[in-house]
Amino acid sequence: ELLFNGPQLRTFSFIFKLSPRSATEAKEVQRIIRYFKQGMTPKRSKSYFLLQSPHTFAISYLTSNKQHPYLNRFKECALTQCNVNYTPDGNYMSFNGNERSMTSYELTLQFQELIPLFDDDYGSKDDNIGF
Repeated sequence: ELLFNGPQLRTFSFIFKLSPRSATEAKEVQRIIRYFKQGMTPKRSKSYFLLQSPHTFAISYLTSNKQHPYLNRFKECALTQCNVNYTPDGNYMSFNGNERSMTSYELTLQFQELIPLFDDDYGSKDDNIGF
């Protein structure tokens, strides 16, 4: 009882190293980074007086198009931080040519669940690790 202060919203961080090998892949990396940066920002209403919620994310680990039973599960999440390291290898380096994409990016995403986790969320089956 002394340690319990109420349910907490869990946070999760993911780090991805993106290293394009062609101009096509560089464009796709650019789209991925922009998607997450833009997805975490609030939207303006048409009247500009109200703000609308940013995107939420349903994160899951899949194996054979099903929830992976040996990895944790997540509830619906909001993206709270999106950081891009444009020089993850320690120096500035870009491709030669028209694109001028960086040779590597490190994308760090931090998510926070929107609903606290409770005991009954686990259900009665023992067929997965849970949350």
